[in-house]
Order: sequence, then C-alpha cells, then structure tokens
Amino acid sequence: MTARAGHISIKDVTKIFARTDLNATLVALESVSMEIEPTEFVSIVGTSGCGKSTLLRIIAGLETVTFGQAYCDGEPISGTNPKRGLVFQEHSLFPWLSVRDNIAFGLRAAGKFKSLAGLVDKLISLVGLSEFANSYPHQLSGGMRQRVSLARAIAVSPDVLLLDEPLGALDSFTRMNMQDELLKLWHEHKNTMILITHDVDEAIYLSQRIYIMSPRPGRIAGEIPLRMSYPRNRSSSEFVNVRNEILRKLDFAKEEQVEYNL
Repeated sequence: MTARAGHISIKDVTKIFARTDLNATLVALESVSMEIEPTEFVSIVGTSGCGKSTLLRIIAGLETVTFGQAYCDGEPISGTNPKRGLVFQEHSLFPWLSVRDNIAFGLRAAGKFKSLAGLVDKLISLVGLSEFANSYPHQLSGGMRQRVSLARAIAVSPDVLLLDEPLGALDSFTRMNMQDELLKLWHEHKNTMILITHDVDEAIYLSQRIYIMSPRPGRIAGEIPLRMSYPRNRSSSEFVNVRNEILRKLDFAKEEQVEYNL
C-alpha cells in the first residue's frame, strides 16, 4: 500500500466492549470496512448507538479494535497522532485563554508558534472572529466557541480532521452558518474530513460521500457518492432525492436489524 497523507483504511473492523456491570459483552461494530481518500469529505450517518463515535475514536487512536485493522497512510493506527485532529460536540476550550491563545495552544505545545504565528491570525479571520481575537470563551456565543475549536484543530495542520457531531448543540440557523465555515476551512486547508452526524441534510450539504450505518451492532448499510457541486441548494430536486435515498436506506437498516434480533 502506498502511503498518502490523509488516507484512512478500515478493514473488517469489529469492536466488542466488556460490560462488567452485566457480566456480558456489547458488540458496537461488526465487520466494518471503508476507504477514505486524502482530502475527501466523508460523513457517517446513523441512529444513536450505532457505533459512529466508536468508529471515529478508533480512527483517532482513542480506542483499539477487537478484530480487523485500521490504517492511516498505510500504517496501523496505534494511539493518537497530531496528524489526526479531533473536534467534539462540546467546544472544550481553555476558559483562561483568549481566542488567539486557544487557537495558538497546539502550535506553542509543538514549538512551532514563532514560525507560524501568522497562521493564527489568518485562521481567526477565516472563521470570522477578528473582532473577538482577545475575547475569552465565556464572552462568546456557542457558535463562536465552536469556530474557535475548529480553528484550533486546523492550526496544527492535521492530515485528517475528525468531527464528532461538532454542530449538534447549535440552533439551526447557527448550525447552517457553521456548515459554511466548515466548508471554507476544508477548501482552504485540503484536510481529509470525517464527520459523524445524525443530520442527513448536514451530511448531504457537506460531503462528497456518505456512509450509512445500521443500528447496533454497527455495520455499513450503504454508501452514497455525491456529485453535486458546491455550494449546494438544500431545496433542489437532486438534494431532495439524495435525502430520500438516505432515509430509505436508514429505514431498511432498522428493519434489517429488527429481523436480525428476532
């Protein structure tokens, strides 16, 4: 396999958790395989508890697989790596640091701040927070705080940016604006983006490809390539047709799961 920056390969991955409280095991993922190309924007959709976040944590190196293998750039994933950045639903900013210092934190930790100080101001401008560069998290709205989180993750130039429902706590209007911010960051920095979301419209609006997961144990129930140009019109017939196709596949996955459990 030829290593390419930002290439993710998931091969027949199964993840089983021990439930010591019930003296039992829980199969979170079963025989999951996917290939994500460098600079590609991919979303993973599915119902709560289907293993989406577990899969993302495996790619991040925060969880190990039970069976199968996960690769980044041709190398087995074993532990975290700055090449793979992670943004959670909660912003997790340092409350005692300003916007500028939060974004610069990773660069300072890596000893790169002096050579890349201009990048911080560029990112602040890119996410529309130039007037708030010296503000603190408690002085910002939820959408602003999440913009800072995204800029902080981008600042260290990860090859892969993993997004675990990063917009889930926002109101619908702010969420749509933040989707545009995400696209702006992606087009500017050419990272591989992997987004976990419950929001089908969000996945269609952002992604080049969508994986659909079945309820637990999580399996790949479908894969949909999107060939619509950006920016996308949420009310276009093509957008609506893709939405309906995804919803049908999600319903089919649920029905299949009920039959499996019986």
